[in-house]
Amino acid sequence: MKKNSRAVSLMLFSALTLNCTLMSSCAVSPEAKNHVYEDFDVKAHVGIEFPAEAFGFGELGAAIVPSANKEENCIPSDATYFPMTLIEDMPIYRTRTDDTPYDSLKKGQRVYLIEPEEGSSWATVYSSGKILLGYAKDGFLHTINSDSSLYAEVPIETGLAPDNAGNLVSAYSHLVDIRKYLKVYESTDPSNDGIDLARYDVKVSMKLSTDDTSIGEPFYARNLCLIQYDTLQKLVKAIEIFRNDGYTVVIYDAYRPTSVQQRWFDVVQVHKWVADPKRGMGGIHDRGTALDISLIDNETGKELDMPTPMHTFTVESARNSTSMSEVQRRNMDYMTDVMTSCGFTYINSEWWHFQCVNTRNYLPTDHPIDTIPLVPAETEILK
Repeated sequence: MKKNSRAVSLMLFSALTLNCTLMSSCAVSPEAKNHVYEDFDVKAHVGIEFPAEAFGFGELGAAIVPSANKEENCIPSDATYFPMTLIEDMPIYRTRTDDTPYDSLKKGQRVYLIEPEEGSSWATVYSSGKILLGYAKDGFLHTINSDSSLYAEVPIETGLAPDNAGNLVSAYSHLVDIRKYLKVYESTDPSNDGIDLARYDVKVSMKLSTDDTSIGEPFYARNLCLIQYDTLQKLVKAIEIFRNDGYTVVIYDAYRPTSVQQRWFDVVQVHKWVADPKRGMGGIHDRGTALDISLIDNETGKELDMPTPMHTFTVESARNSTSMSEVQRRNMDYMTDVMTSCGFTYINSEWWHFQCVNTRNYLPTDHPIDTIPLVPAETEILK
C-alpha cells in the first residue's frame, strides 16, 4: 500500500509570500466579520484571466432525448471524447442548425465533448454520466481540460484573535482548498461501492452540506473542504500512515464559517457539542485548523466501527464512554495515535474531532462556503 514519493509545489504560497503577508497592516477584527474575498481580485492574485464569481454545480435540468433508444443517447463506443470542465456558462442547442439555445450549462459543470467535424465549430456535449445533452458552438473555448481543476481561492489574512484567556494575539489565516494539493474523492454518499479508494488520498463528505444535520437541512451547498495550509501539511503525514496501513481518511467537517458555527450553536446550545463562537477561542473550526474525520477500510470500502455515528452529540460519543466495544475503542485509539503523532490534538467529548496544537495562532473567519471564488489551475498534487 506504500505510495510513491511526492514533491510539494509552493507556487503561490512560498514562505516569502507568507512572511510578507504577516508583516502587512491589513488587520481585521477578532469578531471575524471580514469578508475580504468579496472584493478579492483573483486575476491579480493568481495571474489567471478568469471571472472571480462562484460557480454553480448542478446537472442540466432537462437533457435532450433525440432517440427512444437509450443507447443512441450515449457516447458512441468508437468516438474520441474529452472530459472537460466549463469555465463559463455555455449555451446548449438541440441541433446544430438551431439559432436559439434551449438551455445553458453552468460554470463548473463537468462534461464530455466530442470534437467538431472538419469545417464545423459545433462540439457534441455529453453529461458527466455520458448522456447526450446537445451541441455547443466553439464548445472547447468554454472549457478547461480535466487535467486542470477548480479550487477555492481565499486571500491570506492577518489580524488579532482571542485565546482561551480572552487575550488578543496576533494571528493569520491561509485557508486552502485541499483539492489543489490532494487527489480527492468527493461524495456525500456513505456507500463506497465500486470505488477504487487506492486512487485517492482522501474522501471529502462534508456533512453540513447534506440534509443529515441536527437542523434537518444543509448549512451550505458545496461539498468543499478548506483547511489551513499548515494544517494540510500535518494531514498529509497522517494520510501517508493511514494509507500504508490500508485506510483512507474521510473528512466530514473542516473549515466552518463563524456564521455557520453561530447558527449551529443557536440550535444545539451545548458548548461541549457545538462551541459558542463568542466563548474563549470559539469553535476552532472557523479557524480552519479542526477536522472531523473517520477511516475507511480500503479492502471492504466500509468505515471502521467507531463509538457512534458522526456528529452524534451524546455521552456515548465521548472518548471515555463505557458503552463502546473493544473494537470501537481500538479503532478510535488507533486513529488518535496517528493523528497526535502528526501534530494534532483532540477533545474528550468527541471521538472524531482533531485540531492543530497551535490553533491559537490562526484567525477565525467567516467566508460563506457557497460564494467563495473558484479558479482553474493545474492541480498541485502533494506526492
